[in-house]
Amino acid sequence: MPVPPPRSGRAAAGAADPEALVRQVLRDPAWRDAWHFLRRHLDRYVEEIVAVTQVPAPTFAEEPRARYVASRLEALGLAVQRDGAGNVWAPWPAPAPAPGPAAAGPVVISAHLDTVFPASTPLAVRRQGRRLYAPGIGDNSASVACLLLLAGALRDAAWTPRVPVVWLFNTGEEGLGNLRGMRAFLDACPVPPAAMLVLDGGLGMLCYRGVGSRRLRVTFTGPGGHSWKDFGQPSAIVAAGCALARLAALEVPATPRTTWNAGRIEGGTSVNTIAPSCRLELDLRSEDAGALAELERAARGALEAAAREEGVAVHVEVVGDRPQGALPAGHPLVELLRAAMRACGVPAHDLPASTDANLPLSRGIPAVTFGIRHGDGAHTLDEYIEQAGLDRGLRLALLALLATVRWAEAGAGAGPVAGPAAEAAPAAVAGAPPPTSAGRVPPRPARDGEAAPPGED
Repeated sequence: MPVPPPRSGRAAAGAADPEALVRQVLRDPAWRDAWHFLRRHLDRYVEEIVAVTQVPAPTFAEEPRARYVASRLEALGLAVQRDGAGNVWAPWPAPAPAPGPAAAGPVVISAHLDTVFPASTPLAVRRQGRRLYAPGIGDNSASVACLLLLAGALRDAAWTPRVPVVWLFNTGEEGLGNLRGMRAFLDACPVPPAAMLVLDGGLGMLCYRGVGSRRLRVTFTGPGGHSWKDFGQPSAIVAAGCALARLAALEVPATPRTTWNAGRIEGGTSVNTIAPSCRLELDLRSEDAGALAELERAARGALEAAAREEGVAVHVEVVGDRPQGALPAGHPLVELLRAAMRACGVPAHDLPASTDANLPLSRGIPAVTFGIRHGDGAHTLDEYIEQAGLDRGLRLALLALLATVRWAEAGAGAGPVAGPAAEAAPAAVAGAPPPTSAGRVPPRPARDGEAAPPGED
């Protein structure tokens, strides 16, 4: 299926000078007040990162962390929504939309809840100098904490955007989660989003090209038998080994970058049993949908040839399908993020990646993924983030959100849309009923002291 072209909105919005939009935001009292709040609460940000990290959230078992996030949003007075995929989201209270032929699509800012680590993994955060160590702390606990702090800062600033804005904490980004949370959210959107900002990865990462992937579970089955008496009988493990040798001999293009990986293998019964079954899990990726399809065709051919050679059966099941999609490098949303990064002193590194943004990009919805923290060791037990630079990551996230909302207010959400949700009945906020506060902003609390920054799957 061809990827629909990204929506560009009204001509005026598409032609808006990104630098000028960023300058407008930097003069906005909401920016000033929210940034003032964030600077005063950097210690709270670190505490929130630690708290989120220490709540387990394996893919398919994110509920404990989802409940924690929901409670934090409710404490800010937001109308929290849940769905069958385990997502948590909250529409920002906003004025009732002006009458018109269609409701505006929302700006969505998101962070995935799940981690790659099983629930039994020790998650206590260890502090060493200016580093914080714990599994999942960078991917993606810091981003979750960032969104929670942004919500608090904008509540404090009594922010009143003129388009719907949604905070989304989604499930199923990692591994075999297959983007189930993002997929469920977008499928339920009555109006496709005007833009989506995805927080994931290291500070400086800018991703607007989604790497497509196909994940295959391959099962070889044979008759089995005794290693001595039935020597010579077909072996499922030998077939899997032959298949891996054939896969290793495949030539894959360097441009567009295309890769494969055998991530798991299991099978057999005992050391003296001819293996009756063996299972592989393969990850196929490419920046180009055509190259990915060709790689899958070649991989399936290698698997079938190995099965024939050994005399066993083979069954291939697709367990993950991340669609490929991209924005042009000069798309207004990409240029807007570049301008925000320059304003924050963050060098931009354009990196294609496999993130939650793949799905909206594949549906023609403008989306970018960017990072908000420094660190390393993602997907390992020695994962860490640096406390240095957390303030710049917060500043970037705030500026990117406010500038994107300003862009959407200028008309980026209008015009024809792409995707199956386009025919659904419009609503003020995507995928959620109008907030119970009838558009009122929660009251601003007194300020403290007034009386006296690649992640990817």
